[in-house]
Amino acid sequence: APQDVYKVHGGLSGKNRMTYVRQFELNVTAMETAFSFTVLRNPWTRMVSGYRDKLSDEVTQGHDIRHLGIKIVKQIRGIDDATLYPTFEEFLRYLVEHNGTANPHFLPQHKNPVHPTGEV
Repeated sequence: APQDVYKVHGGLSGKNRMTYVRQFELNVTAMETAFSFTVLRNPWTRMVSGYRDKLSDEVTQGHDIRHLGIKIVKQIRGIDDATLYPTFEEFLRYLVEHNGTANPHFLPQHKNPVHPTGEV
């Protein structure tokens, strides 16, 4: 049942996130000699997770960017009804039509890598 589903990005996920390096904390010498790497998530898993966390109608999920869900339903179905939620297929179609730039949460990962100095 939907009420038995745990929130995809619940309280524990914040403990496992990398700390953001602020510009004033940056040691340029250390960054010039640092070993850099990138970890990418499986794109399918990432889209399912993003949809469930941000857009689905599950009781314990979704609702974070409700305005985008309403926009997707309006564009894909041609219906302007704030009570409707997009299906996963509609969400994917919308991302494809907008080259994945509909919302920063759904940007392709290769467009996201940023060095702490702000350089891409």
